[in-house]
Amino acid sequence: GGKVFAAAVDAHTIHALDADDGRGIWTVTAGARVDSPPTVYKGMAIFGSADGRVYCLRAKDGALVWRFDAAPQRRLVTSFNQLESPWPVPGSVLQRDGHIWFAAGRSSYLDGGIRLFALDAQTGRVEFEKTIFSPDPKTGKTTPETSANQLTGLLNDVPGSDGADVFIRQMNVSSDGVPGKPHLYSTR
Repeated sequence: GGKVFAAAVDAHTIHALDADDGRGIWTVTAGARVDSPPTVYKGMAIFGSADGRVYCLRAKDGALVWRFDAAPQRRLVTSFNQLESPWPVPGSVLQRDGHIWFAAGRSSYLDGGIRLFALDAQTGRVEFEKTIFSPDPKTGKTTPETSANQLTGLLNDVPGSDGADVFIRQMNVSSDGVPGKPHLYSTR
Protein backbone atom coordinates (compact mmCIF):
# COMPACT_ATOMS: atom_id res chain seq x y z
CA GLY A 1 0.00 0.00 0.00
CA GLY A 2 2.89 2.42 -0.53
CA LYS A 3 3.98 2.35 3.10
CA VAL A 4 6.97 1.11 5.05
CA PHE A 5 6.52 0.19 8.72
CA ALA A 6 9.17 0.53 11.41
CA ALA A 7 9.38 0.11 15.18
CA ALA A 8 11.16 2.56 17.48
CA VAL A 9 11.96 0.03 20.20
CA ASP A 10 12.59 2.21 23.25
CA ALA A 11 10.00 4.82 22.23
CA HIS A 12 7.26 2.10 22.24
CA THR A 13 6.10 3.24 18.79
CA ILE A 14 5.20 1.91 15.36
CA HIS A 15 5.63 4.29 12.42
CA ALA A 16 4.10 4.20 8.95
CA LEU A 17 6.28 5.98 6.41
CA ASP A 18 5.66 6.87 2.78
CA ALA A 19 7.57 4.29 0.71
CA ASP A 20 8.58 6.90 -1.89
CA ASP A 21 9.88 9.79 0.20
CA GLY A 22 10.10 8.50 3.79
CA ARG A 23 7.61 11.09 5.06
CA GLY A 24 5.82 10.10 8.28
CA ILE A 25 2.18 9.15 7.73
CA TRP A 26 1.18 8.05 11.25
CA THR A 27 2.66 6.95 14.57
CA VAL A 28 1.06 4.77 17.24
CA THR A 29 2.38 4.29 20.78
CA ALA A 30 2.08 0.90 22.52
CA GLY A 31 2.24 0.29 26.27
CA ALA A 32 5.90 -0.86 26.23
CA ARG A 33 8.82 -1.67 23.92
CA VAL A 34 8.09 -2.97 20.43
CA ASP A 35 11.16 -4.90 19.30
CA SER A 36 10.44 -5.39 15.60
CA PRO A 37 8.18 -4.11 12.80
CA PRO A 38 4.56 -5.24 12.51
CA THR A 39 3.31 -8.00 10.27
CA VAL A 40 1.21 -6.52 7.46
CA TYR A 41 -1.80 -8.58 6.43
CA LYS A 42 -4.93 -7.62 4.45
CA GLY A 43 -4.66 -3.90 5.21
CA MET A 44 -3.72 -4.39 8.86
CA ALA A 45 -0.45 -3.89 10.75
CA ILE A 46 -0.30 -6.42 13.61
CA PHE A 47 2.41 -6.50 16.29
CA GLY A 48 3.23 -7.62 19.79
CA SER A 49 4.59 -5.46 22.59
CA ALA A 50 6.51 -5.97 25.81
CA ASP A 51 3.33 -4.83 27.61
CA GLY A 52 1.97 -8.38 27.02
CA ARG A 53 -0.48 -7.30 24.30
CA VAL A 54 -0.95 -7.73 20.58
CA TYR A 55 -2.24 -4.75 18.61
CA CYS A 56 -4.00 -4.76 15.24
CA LEU A 57 -4.03 -1.40 13.47
CA ARG A 58 -5.60 -0.32 10.21
CA ALA A 59 -2.53 0.13 8.00
CA LYS A 60 -3.86 3.16 6.13
CA ASP A 61 -4.32 5.41 9.18
CA GLY A 62 -3.13 3.56 12.32
CA ALA A 63 -6.62 3.27 13.83
CA LEU A 64 -6.97 0.46 16.39
CA VAL A 65 -8.93 -2.51 14.99
CA TRP A 66 -8.49 -4.79 18.02
CA ARG A 67 -6.14 -5.35 20.94
CA PHE A 68 -5.54 -8.66 22.72
CA ASP A 69 -4.21 -9.13 26.26
CA ALA A 70 -1.92 -12.17 26.06
CA ALA A 71 -0.55 -11.73 29.58
CA PRO A 72 -2.61 -13.60 32.17
CA GLN A 73 -2.55 -10.57 34.47
CA ARG A 74 -1.52 -6.92 34.42
CA ARG A 75 1.81 -6.96 36.25
CA LEU A 76 5.00 -5.02 35.57
CA VAL A 77 8.67 -5.85 35.97
CA THR A 78 11.80 -3.89 35.09
CA SER A 79 13.61 -4.97 31.94
CA PHE A 80 16.10 -2.98 29.85
CA ASN A 81 15.55 -0.06 32.28
CA GLN A 82 11.85 0.10 31.42
CA LEU A 83 8.63 -1.31 32.82
CA GLU A 84 7.06 -4.19 30.95
CA SER A 85 5.03 -7.34 31.44
CA PRO A 86 6.63 -10.60 32.62
CA TRP A 87 4.89 -12.00 29.50
CA PRO A 88 6.21 -9.82 26.65
CA VAL A 89 5.18 -10.57 23.07
CA PRO A 90 7.81 -10.23 20.30
CA GLY A 91 6.87 -7.48 17.85
CA SER A 92 6.67 -9.52 14.66
CA VAL A 93 3.91 -12.11 14.63
CA LEU A 94 3.36 -15.01 12.23
CA GLN A 95 0.42 -14.89 9.83
CA ARG A 96 -0.57 -18.33 8.65
CA ASP A 97 -3.88 -19.26 7.02
CA GLY A 98 -5.66 -16.15 8.32
CA HIS A 99 -4.43 -16.69 11.87
CA ILE A 100 -1.96 -14.61 13.85
CA TRP A 101 0.45 -16.81 15.84
CA PHE A 102 2.51 -15.43 18.73
CA ALA A 103 3.70 -16.30 22.21
CA ALA A 104 3.77 -14.30 25.44
CA GLY A 105 6.40 -14.90 28.09
CA ARG A 106 10.15 -15.19 28.47
CA SER A 107 10.78 -18.85 29.18
CA SER A 108 8.83 -22.03 29.75
CA TYR A 109 10.49 -22.16 33.20
CA LEU A 110 9.35 -18.69 34.42
CA ASP A 111 6.07 -17.05 35.46
CA GLY A 112 3.89 -20.05 34.60
CA GLY A 113 5.48 -20.62 31.20
CA ILE A 114 4.97 -19.34 27.69
CA ARG A 115 1.42 -18.72 26.51
CA LEU A 116 0.96 -19.55 22.81
CA PHE A 117 -1.99 -18.19 20.81
CA ALA A 118 -3.45 -18.23 17.32
CA LEU A 119 -6.01 -15.47 16.79
CA ASP A 120 -8.37 -14.82 13.91
CA ALA A 121 -6.57 -11.98 12.11
CA GLN A 122 -9.75 -10.05 11.32
CA THR A 123 -11.42 -10.17 14.74
CA GLY A 124 -8.72 -11.01 17.31
CA ARG A 125 -10.83 -13.98 18.49
CA VAL A 126 -8.81 -16.82 20.07
CA GLU A 127 -8.69 -19.87 17.78
CA PHE A 128 -5.93 -21.80 19.57
CA GLU A 129 -4.35 -21.46 23.02
CA LYS A 130 -1.68 -23.49 24.74
CA THR A 131 0.63 -22.96 27.71
CA ILE A 132 4.13 -24.40 27.49
CA PHE A 133 5.35 -24.92 31.05
CA SER A 134 8.40 -27.10 31.58
CA PRO A 135 8.63 -27.92 35.32
CA ASP A 136 7.53 -31.40 36.33
CA PRO A 137 3.92 -31.10 37.59
CA LYS A 138 4.55 -33.64 40.37
CA THR A 139 7.69 -32.09 41.81
CA GLY A 140 7.55 -28.49 40.57
CA LYS A 141 11.21 -28.83 39.60
CA THR A 142 12.56 -28.26 36.13
CA THR A 143 13.23 -31.32 34.04
CA PRO A 144 16.79 -32.31 33.16
CA GLU A 145 18.38 -31.67 29.79
CA THR A 146 17.63 -34.33 27.17
CA SER A 147 21.04 -33.91 25.57
CA ALA A 148 24.07 -31.69 25.83
CA ASN A 149 22.81 -29.65 22.87
CA GLN A 150 19.13 -29.11 23.64
CA LEU A 151 17.14 -28.10 26.70
CA THR A 152 13.67 -29.51 27.21
CA GLY A 153 12.33 -26.02 27.88
CA LEU A 154 11.72 -23.12 25.54
CA LEU A 155 12.71 -19.47 25.26
CA ASN A 156 10.24 -17.19 23.52
CA ASP A 157 10.83 -15.89 20.01
CA VAL A 158 8.99 -14.94 16.83
CA PRO A 159 7.10 -18.04 15.58
CA GLY A 160 8.01 -19.56 12.23
CA SER A 161 6.41 -22.13 9.96
CA ASP A 162 7.52 -24.76 7.48
CA GLY A 163 4.10 -24.61 5.80
CA ALA A 164 2.70 -27.48 7.85
CA ASP A 165 3.60 -26.75 11.48
CA VAL A 166 4.37 -23.71 13.64
CA PHE A 167 7.62 -23.59 15.59
CA ILE A 168 9.13 -21.40 18.26
CA ARG A 169 12.84 -22.00 18.04
CA GLN A 170 13.33 -25.78 18.19
CA MET A 171 9.84 -26.73 19.39
CA ASN A 172 6.83 -27.69 17.27
CA VAL A 173 4.06 -25.77 19.08
CA SER A 174 1.11 -26.38 16.76
CA SER A 175 0.89 -30.18 16.76
CA ASP A 176 0.87 -32.03 20.07
CA GLY A 177 2.95 -35.18 20.07
CA VAL A 178 4.69 -34.29 16.81
CA PRO A 179 8.38 -33.84 17.54
CA GLY A 180 10.43 -30.99 16.21
CA LYS A 181 12.00 -31.60 12.82
CA PRO A 182 14.85 -29.90 11.05
CA HIS A 183 13.87 -26.35 10.13
CA LEU A 184 15.52 -22.96 9.97
CA TYR A 185 14.96 -20.42 12.67
CA SER A 186 16.62 -17.23 13.71
CA THR A 187 16.72 -15.82 17.19
CA ARG A 188 15.75 -12.17 17.57
